[in-house]
Amino acid sequence: MIQNLAQKAMTDHKYLTNAYIGGAVAAILIRYVASVKTPGVFDLILALIAVCAIVGAYLAVARSNADAGLKAATIVGAAVVAGLCFYLVSLIV
Repeated sequence: MIQNLAQKAMTDHKYLTNAYIGGAVAAILIRYVASVKTPGVFDLILALIAVCAIVGAYLAVARSNADAGLKAATIVGAAVVAGLCFYLVSLIV
């Protein structure tokens, strides 16, 4: 059963899975960049990558052929995952 769900997530809903990954990566990068005392060029590049990850997450949801309810749930779920990642990284940094 778990194997079937994992297979479906990686084939039918791969764009929705990419949205979760993009949101988590963006949250981690933004939290790191926000904690830097004196930002430099490297930190600017990381912030731009985070912005691209956020835009990519939304575009991945738009590209999916899932119904509107599932897309909306994915956006909310990705925001929750990103918030959780942001909080966890803030405990470390």
